[in-house]
Amino acid sequence: MDADALLKLHGQAHRASLIGDAAPTEFSNVIRPTDNFPRLTFKDIYATTGIIGLRLGEMAKDLAGQPVIIKGYMAPPLVDEGDFFVMTRSPVYTCPFCDFGANWPDDIVLSLLERPSGFVDPFQAIEVAGTLDLGAKHDPHTGATRLVRLVDATWRIVPPK
Repeated sequence: MDADALLKLHGQAHRASLIGDAAPTEFSNVIRPTDNFPRLTFKDIYATTGIIGLRLGEMAKDLAGQPVIIKGYMAPPLVDEGDFFVMTRSPVYTCPFCDFGANWPDDIVLSLLERPSGFVDPFQAIEVAGTLDLGAKHDPHTGATRLVRLVDATWRIVPPK
């Protein structure tokens, strides 16, 4: 199934125009170029993944509670606009809350937005800035239990090089 069909399955038919050359949503460019927060990669956040389990990296532990920027991809959301999304290391095709049969990566970041936002093509690289919150917690608003969260997050599309 192609990306357009998958987006339609998730109630986002009107977002089909975002695939390709479309402009970002109005909320996307909220990280200012002057934001000089430390940048983390998924390798910095997760020292180990997979069968041996998740272990947080030392750099992430050192930056817990501080504002950071992480580059990744926005997983397809359940709704067209919301106040959170799941960020992944690489693009994924399906909504993490819709396809329980999918093999989801363990190393994800729950991004809790400072204000509601529209979303972007799941194959478009983004940067997310927010306060790094670590430790397994159940979020009653999203219903998700995650090890890593960005709180009061904002995001932008990664500019082409």
